[in-house]
Amino acid sequence: MKRLLSIVLLLCIITTFVGCAKETQTTNDTANAGNQVVSGGETTKTDNKESYEFIFVCPIVGMEYWEMCAQGIADADKEEGTKTQIIGPSDATTFVAEMPNYMESAISAAPDGIMAYAGIESLVTLIDKATGLGIPFLAIDSDAPTSSRIAYVGTDPYNAGYKSGEAMIQAMGTSGKVGILCSSISAEKEMKEIEAFKDAIANTDIEVIAMEETSADLITAVSKMEAMMRTYPEIKGVLCTSAYDIQAAAKVKEEMGLNDVVLIGYDDLEETLEYIRKGVVQATIVQDPYKMGYMGVKLLKEYKEKGSLEQESYDTGIILVTKDNVDNYR
Repeated sequence: MKRLLSIVLLLCIITTFVGCAKETQTTNDTANAGNQVVSGGETTKTDNKESYEFIFVCPIVGMEYWEMCAQGIADADKEEGTKTQIIGPSDATTFVAEMPNYMESAISAAPDGIMAYAGIESLVTLIDKATGLGIPFLAIDSDAPTSSRIAYVGTDPYNAGYKSGEAMIQAMGTSGKVGILCSSISAEKEMKEIEAFKDAIANTDIEVIAMEETSADLITAVSKMEAMMRTYPEIKGVLCTSAYDIQAAAKVKEEMGLNDVVLIGYDDLEETLEYIRKGVVQATIVQDPYKMGYMGVKLLKEYKEKGSLEQESYDTGIILVTKDNVDNYR
């Protein structure tokens, strides 16, 4: 009898041991799913849908232009299985000062990659800081070519600026005084666009006689446009390099009855398109913020998987929108 009890007890111990071993193996198999062993005993994820986590530091959260970029990001995330958090200031009048703080926050979060509007000089050292910590940085909409960014995705600013100069000549002729509304003279992209605009009009008698900063704020831009037109009533054309600047210039043109003043702007916010239909705005340079966000996510994922990109610059193109094509340019 004692011998029988001993045998039963032994069988129970063996059964328990085998069950624990199977459970341990199942747990290990689950933990290692999607991983493979590489040299040195390390593991690496092989799932093609790896959920990389990125951060987009947006210059003006909630602005219609950047909402289009955010939609491109969301669609790319859905396709690639990535997750991109969007952070940034919402006040257009202070975004230049606030962007570095948000960039610091993004770096502290240690994401798999960061993308941001990079056209602010103070961001260069932060881009290099991110790179030094192993966080790849992708410039969106505005470049920082002297930094360690992995690539730029957006409009070629020189091409866009030159096209705006050609549009001014087409609408105004080859002579006259013009003014410029820009969001910031410290924004490298805008300064390149303005430089290219001046190159385009260089062989004409068109002269730039005034330039005002608006911080891409509609109310500020309206005030600056009114003051500029009162100070320089001889102005016959105005170049507006941000989305809200062209809307402000159009409002002032209507309110002050400046029917002969030519307005050339940027971006295709619906109100701007309506001004083109009415003949208040003569042309606008349309960029593709949706494509910038969409490509940004895909390129960051490609960089994470391959360790490099094929190009340093990805031009998302431009379209000149006038009354002739305003309803069918897309």
